[in-house]
Amino acid sequence: MSVPSSFVRPTTRPDEIHRLLTDVERYNPSNTVLLEDYLARQCANPDSTSNHDLMANLALLKLYQFNPEMLDHDVIRRILAKALISAIPADFNLCLYLLTDEVCKDASIAKLLALRESLERAQFVKFWRDMYDPEDEEEESVVDGIAGFDNGLRRLILAEITATYQKIPLAAVQDMVNLDEEAVLRLAKENGWAVDGSVISLPVKSEVKASVINENV
Repeated sequence: MSVPSSFVRPTTRPDEIHRLLTDVERYNPSNTVLLEDYLARQCANPDSTSNHDLMANLALLKLYQFNPEMLDHDVIRRILAKALISAIPADFNLCLYLLTDEVCKDASIAKLLALRESLERAQFVKFWRDMYDPEDEEEESVVDGIAGFDNGLRRLILAEITATYQKIPLAAVQDMVNLDEEAVLRLAKENGWAVDGSVISLPVKSEVKASVINENV
C-alpha cells in the first residue's frame, strides 16, 4: 500500500522531531513545546510546498485533545492556516477531525472554516475579500505569522485555473489571484500562458478518450 504524500517525511523535518513522531513518547505531554516550536519554524518558512509537516501538526493537535488544559487557539489557527495552502485538500479536514465543536467556535478558527468553504466552492474573489475585510473586528489577520501564505494560496488557485479554463479574461484572473495586471502578466509568462489583448489562453489539456469494456459473466 502506498503512503499518502502528506505523511512522507519532509526533507526539512529535524531528526529530533522524526524520532519523537515514530517513538512511543509521541503523545507525552512534555513534547508539546517541541512540536509548537517546530510549527513556528514551519510558519516562518515561505515555501509552503516543502515545509508543511502534517504528521507533526496532527500529533500536536492530538496532544491538545488528550490534554485540553494545554490547548492554544493561536497554535491551532496556525496549523489550520498551513493546511489551508497545502497542495493536498484532505490535510485541512484531517486537522479538523481532531477539533471539538467548542474549539471551532473560536473567532479566528471559525473564520478559517468559512474561508475554506469559499475555496472549496472556487469562490476566490469572495475568499480574498473576506480574508482582508477592513471591517473585520479581529485585530490581526487569521493568517498572521504564516510566511508566504498569499503566494501559497495563489499556487493552488493557478492550478485550479489551469485545470478548468482554456480561455479566460485577464481581468478575471486578476480578481481570482488578487493581483494587478502587471503581476498577472508575469504569472502568465512564467506558466506559459498566451496573452492576446485582454484574454489569456491556456495550454490545451490532453483529451480523455472514452473506452468500452466488455465483460463476459
